[in-house]
Amino acid sequence: MTLEELRARFPSLAADRRLLRNDVYAILLAGIVAGDLAPGERLKDAELTEALRVSRTPVREAMSRLSQVGLIHTAPNRYTLVAPMDDAETGSVIGVLGLLLPAAIRRSLDDLDVDTELELTVIAERLERESVFSPIDALQRTTSAFLDGIRDRVLAETIETLLPRFVRYVALSEVGAAAASRDRVLALTRALAASDESAIEVMEQILSDLAATLTPAVGGAG
Repeated sequence: MTLEELRARFPSLAADRRLLRNDVYAILLAGIVAGDLAPGERLKDAELTEALRVSRTPVREAMSRLSQVGLIHTAPNRYTLVAPMDDAETGSVIGVLGLLLPAAIRRSLDDLDVDTELELTVIAERLERESVFSPIDALQRTTSAFLDGIRDRVLAETIETLLPRFVRYVALSEVGAAAASRDRVLALTRALAASDESAIEVMEQILSDLAATLTPAVGGAG
């Protein structure tokens, strides 16, 4: 997929220039997570600015953010590329999430406000109703909505830093698709919306299935 085609998938983005930096980041993040911008693919500022029709500043800021979450690798004045899929690194990410995500759910179920519960319910209903709605997309939205709704911002922000690499692995690997099945993600989203502790078990199952095929360097899942 070309950058022009990738941009066309997000017609509402970049319409409001006040949100330009976030728009560029959102487009590139979506492309990397979905594999449209493939692991190892080189990214060039000039091509990105032309394709996205923006200046270099928002592109470079987006690149910096993507580097911080581990989705691109940069060598100054040499290259910028989409980070390769590395099993050891992914294992570490999943190992840490295996410690943090169930703990976050356990500690925060009672924190969720009405707006967060409604958002989670909408995601669940859409996943149940629309066969074209990807369960992996739903998992990403569910987790993000939950983290946005909890009080412990340090915990939420720590998990959010790891999520892009986790979601990319789930999206681009066969074991990921199996672990994040439609029924399992639906059960997770429904449970979170209802502040039901079964959400902990479902999340642990997802992480445990992924950890079984990798060797987490930190902690364990399940």
